[in-house]
Amino acid sequence: MQYLKESHAIRTQIEKFALYTTLWLDTEIADWHTYYPKLSLIQVLTEPNDYSGKSAYILDVLGKPNLVLHFINQIMINPKIEKVFHNASFDLKYLGGNSAQNVTCTLKIARKIGKGILEVSNLQLKTLATELCHFSDVNKEEQGSDWKKRPLTEKQLHYAAMDTVYLAAVHRHLLEFCNPNTVSNIFEHMSNSSKDSKDLSRNLSLSATKARVAFECPRLFYLHQHFGGNSLFMPSNNKLGIGNVFHYLADEFIKLAADEAKFK
Repeated sequence: MQYLKESHAIRTQIEKFALYTTLWLDTEIADWHTYYPKLSLIQVLTEPNDYSGKSAYILDVLGKPNLVLHFINQIMINPKIEKVFHNASFDLKYLGGNSAQNVTCTLKIARKIGKGILEVSNLQLKTLATELCHFSDVNKEEQGSDWKKRPLTEKQLHYAAMDTVYLAAVHRHLLEFCNPNTVSNIFEHMSNSSKDSKDLSRNLSLSATKARVAFECPRLFYLHQHFGGNSLFMPSNNKLGIGNVFHYLADEFIKLAADEAKFK
């Protein structure tokens, strides 16, 4: 991860964050148990496929209200950037409140899906990381750390960075449960297709969602019946899961249906 403490470096990095379309965010709060809590860290992940935390940025903003305001103005109120949090209402207390736009809360998504369908014991971020995404080394020891004390320890910094990693992984898995097309834009490759193909994809009732459902439902019922357990959806030796194979299959099917005249 990159731990930024100097004001100039933080401000420069915020300008770079403004170029992204999606950011995965978390915060750490100093004196959270008092009447005067203070924002200590802003954690930002830019690469959702990073499972090590190397692409995570930790912005040390304790006692730097001008930098927090700059982050709010450049990132939080920018409607072009999707900001993903877990339990967003907590973080927004320190990052723009109601003025924040285009905010996604993975806790709200998880609640809509439900613990039963997700097959998890609760909807806390680290529980979802462990039971849904199958991270095996989730550290909870630093949760009650003193985020006001400086210097921060390596364990604290690693903990802060990995929270954004867990967040991105949970976000991806939740989207695969409730809206597969959000994960993969299945029609992107058709931008250079012929006019006839464009007309077909536009006018027929065939959709990527319907193709995904047609593929997924029999597969999931079959796998669950013959093998059982949620591990089918996330093989233990593959943290990224097997969903992408079926995104690709649906993608190829839509392309074939659009290009081949024999498909009515």
